[in-house]
Order: sequence, then C-alpha cells, then structure tokens
Amino acid sequence: MDAALYSTIWVALGLFVVAELGKQQFSRRRAVPDWAWPASLSGASLCALHIVLAFAGRHGWSHDMAVRETARQTAAVYGINWGGGVYVNYLFVAAWLTEAWWWRAYPAHYFNRRRPITWALRAFYLLIVVNAAVVFASVPGRTVGVVLVGVLLWAWRPASGVGFSSLDRPRPDAARKSLS
Repeated sequence: MDAALYSTIWVALGLFVVAELGKQQFSRRRAVPDWAWPASLSGASLCALHIVLAFAGRHGWSHDMAVRETARQTAAVYGINWGGGVYVNYLFVAAWLTEAWWWRAYPAHYFNRRRPITWALRAFYLLIVVNAAVVFASVPGRTVGVVLVGVLLWAWRPASGVGFSSLDRPRPDAARKSLS
C-alpha cells in the first residue's frame, strides 16, 4: 500500500511539472505539444487516486481521522495544530481538474486568460508542491522535490525575448488598447 500511495503522488507531481513545461511551449510556438494535456489530466487523476489510497490505507475511510492526522503532521512541521490541509488538498485536485477541463473545452480562452488568474493559480500550486514535495517529504524525497520545484519555476520563467511566460503575456485586446 505504501508503494502505491507514494508513487501515485510523486508521479502526479512529475506529470504536473511536465504539463507545465508543455504549456510553456505556447509562448514560444503558439502551440502546445499533444502530450501536455494528457500529462496534466493523468497527473490530476493520479493525485485524486493518491487521496483515495490515503483514505483507504491510512485513515480507514474516516475523514475525521484524516483531519486529525493532517493536524498532527502540520503541528510537527509548523507548530500549528491545523487539519485544514485536507481541504487544501481537495482544492488542489479540484483546481487542477478544472484547469484540465478548461484547457480542453476552451483552449483559446484558457491560453488567453488574465494574468492575475494565472499567477494566483501558480502561487497556490507552488505552495502545495513545495509543501508536498519538500516540506512534508522524506529526507531522500526532498532532493527529488527540490528538483521538481526548480523545473516548475523554470517552466514558469518569462519567455525569451517576449517578457512573459505562457499564460502570462498581454491579452490581444490589452495590446490593442496600449497601441491606441
């Protein structure tokens, strides 16, 4: 059970980073590789499976037990007895799946959304990935986590010569307004 529990989240986080690398291609080529969306959806699905496995194998299908264990772990790391991280994890999966749906259903709108939406989501995702892959990870896992975070930040870097990363360039209507 432990192997499935941990491998699902590590592969999920890896696929999240891979999908973000694929999205970065939009700012350079105005096209996203065909593999990027399936990577994102697969990662989000594995993350959801990780939560199901944790409930089955660690918490006996008890939400109260999951909240208590999360509070215990949070207190051990941050000194705050707070179990709300369970809900934050639900929000993470929901946001990730919603973005995958938005990307697939309305790609033109998705890739031309407002920059504050992109950066708010990135800040939230970064908070979760850093906590999952570095702060709460085992000592050997932290090395992998630091690499994942580094690659993720690299994927979100501004595009060369453009000044904006994918999902972070001025919208065409904003560019027209600035020209008038």
